[in-house]
Amino acid sequence: MENKKLGTPAPVGAGGDDVTTWALPEGAIARLERGGVGGQAFSPDGRYLAVATKIGLWWYKVATLSPVALWETERGMVSDIAFSPNGKWIAISNWDKVLKVCDIQRGVSIAQIELANFGDSFIFSPDNRWLAISNRDTGNVEFREPETGKIVSTLIGEAEKDGMFRCITFSPDTHLLASTNRDNTNDDAESIIVWDVESSERIACLTGHTGYIYCLCFSPCGKFLASGGEEDGTVLVWNIESWQQIKAYTSYGESDMIPSYSPEGVLRVAAVSYDDDTVTVWDLENNEKLYTADSEASVTFYNGSQLAYQYGPEFLEVWTLGDAHPRRTVQTHISFVDTSESLIFSQDGKTIVAAYRYGSVLLWDIESKQARPAIPTELAAKNQHIHVSSKGELYVTSINKNTVKLWKVGSRGSTIAEFTGNKAARLAALAPTNNTLASAHEGGNLIIWDVQSGDKLRAFRHPLQASTDDSDQAWKLVFSPDGNLLMSYTEDGPNIRLWDVEHSEEIQEYPSNEIEKIRAFSPCGQYFVGTSWKNIILWDVKHRETLTTLPFRLASAFAYSPCSSYLACGGEDPEGILLWDLKRREIYKRLLPPEGCQDVHSLKFSSCGQYLALGAAWETGLEKVPICLWEVETGKRIVTFWGHFTDVQAVAFSPNNELLASASFDGSILLWDLTPYL
Repeated sequence: MENKKLGTPAPVGAGGDDVTTWALPEGAIARLERGGVGGQAFSPDGRYLAVATKIGLWWYKVATLSPVALWETERGMVSDIAFSPNGKWIAISNWDKVLKVCDIQRGVSIAQIELANFGDSFIFSPDNRWLAISNRDTGNVEFREPETGKIVSTLIGEAEKDGMFRCITFSPDTHLLASTNRDNTNDDAESIIVWDVESSERIACLTGHTGYIYCLCFSPCGKFLASGGEEDGTVLVWNIESWQQIKAYTSYGESDMIPSYSPEGVLRVAAVSYDDDTVTVWDLENNEKLYTADSEASVTFYNGSQLAYQYGPEFLEVWTLGDAHPRRTVQTHISFVDTSESLIFSQDGKTIVAAYRYGSVLLWDIESKQARPAIPTELAAKNQHIHVSSKGELYVTSINKNTVKLWKVGSRGSTIAEFTGNKAARLAALAPTNNTLASAHEGGNLIIWDVQSGDKLRAFRHPLQASTDDSDQAWKLVFSPDGNLLMSYTEDGPNIRLWDVEHSEEIQEYPSNEIEKIRAFSPCGQYFVGTSWKNIILWDVKHRETLTTLPFRLASAFAYSPCSSYLACGGEDPEGILLWDLKRREIYKRLLPPEGCQDVHSLKFSSCGQYLALGAAWETGLEKVPICLWEVETGKRIVTFWGHFTDVQAVAFSPNNELLASASFDGSILLWDLTPYL
């Protein structure tokens, strides 16, 4: 076998030591965050960790967890990776079902293969001769030449009943290949098919698992095969000579099991529990717990001794057997900004506040390009949200069980207020006047709190469907600008209600066949916008009546101009963005996004109201997703930036309009320089 030592990967797009400037698209000045994580893999010599993300493939030195290279930034959306055992090649797949084989030293692609399905698994043979690719629909496994991508032979399998993920592994001598197989008579149980690689014949079918199989691995001596179950906390060990099950390790909870042999043949397992979001490494033979850590997702266990995992929504950590503590990256690989309201500049323009899907709020310092939690980590609950007062001040709520805490952004002190209800809280909203807070609780209870005293002021009841598990209800709460009205929304009907907070009474109920979703009050408080599947409903708040109904297909993005003159509406309408003149009650303009882009994901007016920014959704055929800037008065599209690899969740202007920030589902925030255009 060739030397496994891997030299430093060839960097792509590296611009000095400032990784926020690596491989930037034209017009961007920085990239905050390093993309949401898919797969990850240790290099054969254990010196590097390759991390597949939605913005590309990152290379880290394991010893320091410092980045050394960034690849695959033309399309991004990298989903999985695999190293060849000799350290010469790396196989990289993406969301477009394209698999590339790259020469690591040169940093160039040498072969490109179209996968049958997103998520098809692949692995190099131990002798480096083949790249094996499994087809989850047909059950076939193709052997290809790594340097050309040409098919050499195919193992013919049986189509799985539901096309689930199929894991594969080679024996150390490359003579055998094991893969999972769905039993056509049992929806839950999976068996293991063992193939003779040279003859392409099946030589064994191993049954014993009662559910899905998550991972397979051979022992270094080639005498044993270990299989880890999915969400059942079970590892089975098979004797290769007799093909009999010889050991069963159970009772590790509802965990995905990743068995891995050390080079010396010691079997260990990483148990990933989704009940308490932890990963635990066990020595199975001795039933000894070696290490445990909090982990959200994306766990890799290599050689029975190296563990890489996502710690919370912000960090990657690496633990090596024998280490007292793990190594950690800086705050980088975060999930993604949650909604169009989740990206905001501070009043002084020096900080970006971003709220993420899995419950964190971070403050990004624009000058240093570094982030810190909006709430002290030791005090924060996971469920966090941003709120903006009428004066532009930024606040964050954090929810833990039945308690809601209120924090002011930038303050490192204690909480402003704390509110505790009788049942678990699901969502909170702060009135723009900053004097009251609303919280939604299990069972459909809405509570209005006095911020200053912490006292309960009002209680409303928003009934939920009896057949629905109310713990999973999707809530939305929206205050009017003066804080006197509150809209509440649940995903089950009757889903929308309007409450008079001041007089403690329900004003109106909106049947779901009239308004399906609530959106936002206008800055002046005079209007409210809601949507149905084919219409936008503009509601007159003062007179409690529908002002107009605008035909518009799947409207999902809205923005009011600061002075409430215009309402911008976007969605999947082929006529583009609708600019509605609120005072004249007529269409002001239609703005067309670039060709090939029809789905609008986010909209934002500048603070002066002269400009409108759009963030689009990804559509088939797009390698990059556009961010557009229009001049409102003329309808002229000033500039289009092409930077993100998938949906642009939110856009935001700096107070002086010199910067535009865009946040994407790809797990990054890009900063764009607007000074050449405005």
